[in-house]
Amino acid sequence: MSKSPNPAESALIGRFGPGRFRGDALDTDILTPGEARRARRYQMKRLRLGVASSAVEFAATAAFWLVVPAVWPGGGVFFSGAAYFATLAVLRQVLSLPIDYASGYRLAHEVGLSTETTGGWLGDRAKVLGLTLLIGGGVAGAFLSVMSAWPEFWWWIAAALGAAFAALMSLIGPVLLAPLFFRFKPLSSGELRGRLEKLLERTGARVRGGVWEMDMSRRTRAANAALVGWGPSRRVVLGDTLLDYGADEIEAILAHEIAHHVGRHIWLLLLGRGVSLAAGLYLAREVLLRPDLIAWTGTVSPAPGDPSAIGALWLLLSLWGALLSPLMHWVSRRLEFWCDRFAVRHTGGAGGMSSALAKLCRKNLADPAPPGWVVALFHSHPPLGERIRRAREAQKAGA
Repeated sequence: MSKSPNPAESALIGRFGPGRFRGDALDTDILTPGEARRARRYQMKRLRLGVASSAVEFAATAAFWLVVPAVWPGGGVFFSGAAYFATLAVLRQVLSLPIDYASGYRLAHEVGLSTETTGGWLGDRAKVLGLTLLIGGGVAGAFLSVMSAWPEFWWWIAAALGAAFAALMSLIGPVLLAPLFFRFKPLSSGELRGRLEKLLERTGARVRGGVWEMDMSRRTRAANAALVGWGPSRRVVLGDTLLDYGADEIEAILAHEIAHHVGRHIWLLLLGRGVSLAAGLYLAREVLLRPDLIAWTGTVSPAPGDPSAIGALWLLLSLWGALLSPLMHWVSRRLEFWCDRFAVRHTGGAGGMSSALAKLCRKNLADPAPPGWVVALFHSHPPLGERIRRAREAQKAGA
């Protein structure tokens, strides 16, 4: 998911004093002042390292684009584009590896979140790089071919193909890609599986793939759950680190994930990303058509079909994505609140949701009330303390 890809609750004792969160009375038994400070330090370190990694990758891309000539060896447009992309991807990975190691491995071990070995972490990185070269190289070669064949209209053709590819990856990812990193098996607890299947039926969520558990504990002590895929690949996935939660807490977490599908948020986000991609590619085309906008870099604007166009677009789309990310995160946070209200409505109250979020906060070492600017710029999910407060308000209001 993702990632994403930022991921207390009730009581931000260390930050706001006992039982206070933005003026609202909450429980005071979630985080001690020391735990709250520890969570804040950990999350801010992760943020700084993440920004540093992105900056290194951006600088590497810019340097590669400026230094490497526009003419790239290869057997035709497709293969030269794939080779250019692969070389650049490896360069980015190598240069950012020390920072990624500090963030994703060493820091996680320092705070007791990671259970992964060094070899396991490096193995996962190698798998990610392999998939990037295989899939990304093919996409880059196809993109350059489109650009060469339709130099006037490539931007919207590429955007349409990109949106279709994103939908395809969300379909096949849970079946073909996720098993490369985790082992899956049917949920062992028949009682819990029956309860979750009743929840799926009650909420109208059609799941053809069943209910599964994955071995997150081989890598982390953090917990998570998801309803992934669509159509025939849609399935419920619970991390085995979540299975020591209460049944009502697991049900509330899953109800939140179900809400994303009932509310068609997956398709909404895919549509939003498709529109933003089309807009970004159109703006990039306009920039590439204006040599004076690029002349200050000391290089020339790449012609349609030149491999260096991949480097130029990687830079321009990165800037476009950074510009749009606060808006995209804002929309995502609104959807998360909607899903919390849905979960409260379909699981009998805010108790299970509040308790589950509190445990996730402690177990995942999340900052329950990060600074507002951090939330606005980097968080796709609302602060956990705010989510608990709103869930309880939704229950009082009848959701």
